[in-house]
This record gives sequence, structure tokens and C-alpha cells, in this order.
Amino acid sequence: MITQPRREARLKAVHDHIRFESRHALDELVQTFGKNPEWHNKAADEILTGHDALRAFYSELFGGFPDFWLDIRDEHVTDEAVTVEGLFGGTHTGPWMGIPPTSKKVAVPFCAVFSFTEDDRLKSETAYFDRYSILSQLGVISPS
Repeated sequence: MITQPRREARLKAVHDHIRFESRHALDELVQTFGKNPEWHNKAADEILTGHDALRAFYSELFGGFPDFWLDIRDEHVTDEAVTVEGLFGGTHTGPWMGIPPTSKKVAVPFCAVFSFTEDDRLKSETAYFDRYSILSQLGVISPS
């Protein structure tokens, strides 16, 4: 069982991460991760490793969706992880993941699971969301 100060430090790391992501504060956002960070995109079955890869991912996200937003609905804290549930979205006004701007708005439910380094910084974020829904809302694929 982790101590209350460690639990609070981990929650602070997650809250800082969400705050910086919401503000598009790229440098501060990347710094919430500790050594050898990972970002697991379950929708695309990919894992990004290292600060440079995370910086490139978030930079492309904020470029493609300059009004990107997060709406946190719930969080769950355990000794090993913090899980956050909510919605994310924005307007696709810049290139993103090879998709030219569509000027369409997206809003998608998500769940993110954060794990931690020994010094209570973020080790990894594992994101679950419906990629099909994003592509449908952008008009890139047609719902069947």
C-alpha cells in the first residue's frame, strides 16, 4: 500500500498533466513524464517511447486541433495507477495523422490509465478511445 503523500504526489502529476494538456503547454506537458516515458495508443495499437516522441505526438495533436479540449468526468486512484475518464475533442483545422484539415468538430469518450516512476512522475499513459468514431466525425470514413 502506498503512503498518502505518494498518492497525493501521483494525483498531482496527473492533474498537472491534464492541466498542461488542456492549455497546450507542450514543454510543461512533456516534463510531467519521468525517465523513459511511454504513451500507449490502444486505438492504433502503437506505443510511443521517449520524450521526443511524446513531444512530436502532442505537437501534431495541438496543430491539428488548435482548440483541443478535455472534459474530465471521473478519476479512480489505486496504489499502482490513476485512471481518468472523460471526453476529448476539438476542431480539425490543421493536418493531423496525414489527414488534411476538415474543419469538422469531434468529441469522443476516452479512458486514460497512468502509471508512475519511482519518483512519482508519469511513467506511462495508456489511452483508450474509439478511433473509428473520430474518423467518422471527420468524414474520413463513412459510418455503415
